Amino acid sequence: MSTSEKKRSILGVIAHADDLELMAGGTIAKWVKEGHKIHVMTFTDGVWESSNGEIMRNKEEALEEEKEVAKYLGYTVENLGYHATNLDFKDKHVLEVLHRINKHKVDTLICPWEYDNNYDHQIASKIALTASGRVPRILMGQINYYLREFFTPNFFVDISDTWEQKMGALKHYKSEWKRLGSDWCEFLDATTTYYGKMSGAKRAEGFITHKFLED
Repeated sequence: MSTSEKKRSILGVIAHADDLELMAGGTIAKWVKEGHKIHVMTFTDGVWESSNGEIMRNKEEALEEEKEVAKYLGYTVENLGYHATNLDFKDKHVLEVLHRINKHKVDTLICPWEYDNNYDHQIASKIALTASGRVPRILMGQINYYLREFFTPNFFVDISDTWEQKMGALKHYKSEWKRLGSDWCEFLDATTTYYGKMSGAKRAEGFITHKFLED
């Protein structure tokens, strides 16, 4: 997708604030610059409880950070506010995605990889794919570096010019950056460089195409 092509209406369907930036932050920044319209629906508030009972992530801060990141990268966002770690596959969730597909006349959908190790990510993917029957382009991205199966992308986006924006966006998620920032940097530096080597760019983000129809 480039400035010479038709302007796209893109819907991101994710489980938690920061999922989009981890799997596609550079791609989103690139697409916004090219004039494509991007709307994101996040299913959960991102709050979860650790194994020792500690509440991780403040709900109000997470929602405010998500709004800040959306403004920073240039997309619109709505958070449905369901409790994280308790997302289930339900018909009403499929209908919620279908409503946004119709409302925004979506022709491209991006969601987590269906075999991600995180349960919420798996469910968000299943909901999105179930709702996507009439959407001609669906890309699945990698979020979690703990995998059930090996992620093998077949679609790449050059993010050489938007890498810094991707990382800048992630830094807005202050509590998660403090806890995971060094891991994110190590993982994302390695994968974007590797995918860049695979695709002939300095850095790239990789996706698996559920389907991808050219105009």
